[in-house]
Amino acid sequence: MKTILVFVAVVAIAIAQQPSTRVLPADVLRDFPGVCFASTSCKTHKVGEKWSLAPFCGISECIKGDDGKLLEKVSDCGPLPKPNNKCKLSPKTNLNATFPDCCPKFDCEPGVKLEF
Repeated sequence: MKTILVFVAVVAIAIAQQPSTRVLPADVLRDFPGVCFASTSCKTHKVGEKWSLAPFCGISECIKGDDGKLLEKVSDCGPLPKPNNKCKLSPKTNLNATFPDCCPKFDCEPGVKLEF
């Protein structure tokens, strides 16, 4: 029975940790064309540079699209699961760690799956 409980908890944790990546138009300041502006750090970044999204859990990268426009590739923890009183935030969660280790982890009762 303990083996099943551990297996279910590990499966739930693995589902919660799947990083999400999306590409958005980059913020570009008119006085600094050709570089991406990171509002989380108030710094500019050249194409290919990455930066932390702290205080959020994630990283971004300045990239150039096929059309030459600057884009920001954002990688983060993805959406939080729907509230479920049978799943609790795990004490193993370390919100101060670097991405992706800062993503929330959940411990769920046997047979319970996280829903997103």
